[in-house]
Amino acid sequence: LYLAARNENIQSNFKKFYRKKIIICDRFSDSTIAYQHYGMNVRKNMISFINKAIVEKYKPDFTFLMILDVNKMKLRINKRKKLNRYDKFQLGFYKKVQNGFIKIARNKKSKYMIINSNNDLKYNHNLILKKVKKLISK
Repeated sequence: LYLAARNENIQSNFKKFYRKKIIICDRFSDSTIAYQHYGMNVRKNMISFINKAIVEKYKPDFTFLMILDVNKMKLRINKRKKLNRYDKFQLGFYKKVQNGFIKIARNKKSKYMIINSNNDLKYNHNLILKKVKKLISK
């Protein structure tokens, strides 16, 4: 389901706007690795193979990784009116996914900024905006 949605996004948006505009996407191939491999123990090489076929040459130039205490995250999820299947897992799943994201980010330090979502919203907003301005001025 999520890989199909990603494929649709690639076909309809990325191919049309690639290198012409700034594309902001809330999830991409690292999300698949974090959720499927680290969270669900699916073989990483299989996920990478499928991801490569779907995303082709398209890769994010930069990723903001928003980290939140998993207990607070679960409280936020429980406040949602509509839940998807990923919203219904146990805390251990979210911890594995978050640790997977952190591992990915640490392996790509120049391509990631880890943001502590426990910080004040305005503080994080300014932090992200400052980095975006720096990135687009290159």
